[in-house]
Amino acid sequence: MKLARNIYLSFFMILVLSGVARAQSVDLALSKPNASLTETVVKVFVTANRMDYYRPWQSEGIVAGTGSGVIIEGNRILTNAHVISDHTFIQVKKDADPKNYTAKVVAIGHDCDLALLEVDDPKFFEGIAPLEFGELPRQQDSVVVVGYPEGGGKISITEGVVSRIEVTSYAQSARQLLTVQIDAAINPGNSGGPVIQNGKLVGIAMQIFEMGQNIGYMIPVPVIEHFFNDLKDGRYDGFPILGIDFNSTENAALREFYGIAGEEGGVLVTAVLPFSPAFDIVKEGDIVFAINGVPIGEDGTFAFRGSERLSLVHLITKEYVGNNIVLKIMREKEMMELKVPLAPFVMLVPHPKYYEKPPYYIFGGMVFTVLSTDLVYSWGRQWWEKVPPDLVYYVVGSGRMNVDRKREIVVLLNVLPDDINVGYHGIGNEIIRKVNGREIDSFRDFVLEINKIKKDQKYIIFETQNKMPIILDNRDIDKVNEEILKRNNIPYQFSREIAGWLDGDSL
Repeated sequence: MKLARNIYLSFFMILVLSGVARAQSVDLALSKPNASLTETVVKVFVTANRMDYYRPWQSEGIVAGTGSGVIIEGNRILTNAHVISDHTFIQVKKDADPKNYTAKVVAIGHDCDLALLEVDDPKFFEGIAPLEFGELPRQQDSVVVVGYPEGGGKISITEGVVSRIEVTSYAQSARQLLTVQIDAAINPGNSGGPVIQNGKLVGIAMQIFEMGQNIGYMIPVPVIEHFFNDLKDGRYDGFPILGIDFNSTENAALREFYGIAGEEGGVLVTAVLPFSPAFDIVKEGDIVFAINGVPIGEDGTFAFRGSERLSLVHLITKEYVGNNIVLKIMREKEMMELKVPLAPFVMLVPHPKYYEKPPYYIFGGMVFTVLSTDLVYSWGRQWWEKVPPDLVYYVVGSGRMNVDRKREIVVLLNVLPDDINVGYHGIGNEIIRKVNGREIDSFRDFVLEINKIKKDQKYIIFETQNKMPIILDNRDIDKVNEEILKRNNIPYQFSREIAGWLDGDSL
């Protein structure tokens, strides 16, 4: 998608771009595309307006971009979530039709990078046979990719070979899901376009590995079908998370130490995330031997389609929120089974939300918000090299394991200069741990604590991650806040949800 912003995932360095741009001719017989198939592929025109996460009371401004999509059963269009993220207006166009048609989003799954569009005008679908779903291809299978990559305005048809099938990270969400790697070059504009084999849809073009050559990824049919099945009740819950970290048990001494030398397979649970489905059920030091009856190898993989193997993560993500999974484990050298309900779970640093207005609170010219992947992504290309280490620690470092059991991390973004905050004007991107000596658990906790302190104490003291005190005078603070907002043309002191918190706190 040709938008001004690009989203990057640090530890995999994957650029959210999709498309195929090999100019050579293609042996179309390999995957049997024809005119009726290409008619199902549409160009998607998007006007977007992304939130400004460093000035969370406003957006960044209008940008335009394009992507691809495919017509499927039910007069619907399937595309990538990242194609229509932050959208304010969407149009679609068929290659053989000069007219652009207005489209609307009916469902979006940022975790799996899929979105579903509808067009109200029935003329758009006249004479079009929707593309049917095929099956998960195999290694070395030939596939055809159809879409609208940059380099021209007409539809493009190119060929690639399936190089690899594995669980890897989706750049749109940082989630680990099933992907298929193809050897076609990937360019902006083909995002959301279909990957076709034997006349059927087997994937949606998604992203590339920027540091490699001809390493492109598509979203395979099992992930697409999970997306649609999830929507059957009218609500999208997303792909579940168990909430554990694990290591292999390949080392002989480790297996002997844990008493599993005579057993086959198994992985060692090294951490359990607070508030996750596994929390208070699975324990550190447990050895997981099977998930829903499927044996787990000592390298953390399971047998898939005969000789293939996939990460055990797929056994979790192929389930649905609300389902139970059964783990066969050894704990303190005793075998047992654990049932884990897959409840909804939000990570300490939330996955991208896109176009949801970020929470913020301005006090004494200090602009506070919540640490999120949306925030760090706003640093742009190679954000992991630019974001302060204290923030990176919680996003991709060991801080993400949330040993302090916090709901959210509060960040002081920047300071709006005023007499009240002289000496602090250069401070920014600091994590706030305490307010007047009290540990902060969440953004709501933080705001309510400030509201309580300002009523009966002369000073408010913010303590940063690095134990730096920031001390403000509470006298006439409401008047000071009002003057700072007016001088900086900021319409509100805080985001909408905070008004409800404060009203409840005053009762």
